[in-house]
Amino acid sequence: MAISLRVGIIGTGRAGRCQARAFSRLPGVCVTALYNRTRAKAERLAADLKTPGLEVFDDWRRLIDKSPVDIVSIATDPVLRLEPFAYALAKERHVLVEKPLAWDLPEAEAMARAARQAETVTAISFNWRYSPACLTLWRALREDQIGRLLDIQTEWRLCFNLDTNAWSANSGVLRETGSHEFDRARHLTGWRFQRLACSLRSAPSSRDRARTGRMAPETFASVLAETSDGAVGNFRLLITPGEPERRIVLGGVEGTLTLSSQWVTVPRDQDLQRRMTLCNELQVIRQRSRDQDPVVLEVAGPDRQPAGVLSGQHTWNRLIADFASAVRNEDRTHRGVPHLPHISDGLDAQRLIRACELSHAEGRWIDLAPPGVLSQE
Repeated sequence: MAISLRVGIIGTGRAGRCQARAFSRLPGVCVTALYNRTRAKAERLAADLKTPGLEVFDDWRRLIDKSPVDIVSIATDPVLRLEPFAYALAKERHVLVEKPLAWDLPEAEAMARAARQAETVTAISFNWRYSPACLTLWRALREDQIGRLLDIQTEWRLCFNLDTNAWSANSGVLRETGSHEFDRARHLTGWRFQRLACSLRSAPSSRDRARTGRMAPETFASVLAETSDGAVGNFRLLITPGEPERRIVLGGVEGTLTLSSQWVTVPRDQDLQRRMTLCNELQVIRQRSRDQDPVVLEVAGPDRQPAGVLSGQHTWNRLIADFASAVRNEDRTHRGVPHLPHISDGLDAQRLIRACELSHAEGRWIDLAPPGVLSQE
């Protein structure tokens, strides 16, 4: 089949590898260029992909300038996203960027401005919008199955040994998981949060204490948020060596909808000696007074997860298929792919992250003045 879209991936860690698999499975799409700061990682991914003519670059600028790519995917560390994002848009490439959008709010705002001015398609990889359970929950809310919404509660416990630093060397749980859950809360409900209060905690690993004497990035975040119409969001996010959990409960005047997860332990990066625990989001349970028993909602046929594929990879597959569709149709507004997240969605999540950090530092509620600018209380 003729190749209609060529993809260059900047950053070949776990997200970059999952994106490469998702792009490579699409008809007419081919990953033709890779860059990673540690070249050996990019070379290992190139060997796995076995794509004729795939080139590994030592400079991300040369990848954008010299390789004939239509799409640039940026999966680097958040501190290294603004410059390649802006450069790729200036070269009129379509751009997909991993979450969180940037390291800090000013960089995120600069990226959102660049996206608004661009003539090409852009998106951010909030891939968990695409889990079978999340899509089922989204549909149930639009069918008004539990009436007017009152609150949303999220609990996400990632299972990692804190001494391994495997979960993140730089970002804390607020950026790693909060960015996803803030986005999903807004995407599912359509709410705009008016103010929030946040508490952060760090659990120092023995390795960090011995080497630097400093605490690790935060491993626990508790966030209480209020909306302009009086609804409430409650987010509990943490890293733990214990039992994992991932759960969203939406309460309405007529009942609740609960997204629940199953967990699978698999080799990390194909290394049988290293393991990681990943979740499958497959089920939504409805409970209403008129339901005799809890009801497991049916997942629509197109949203079902293939056997043998975990939700993490499945959600990247679905998001990237929508992104490729938007690129082919020059759909900059994502009209034909309503679940595909905009760069502005990434900016909104970044504003909430910054508000959480400020709330914790100053020990107070933070008002979010429209359109999301932090204001003094």
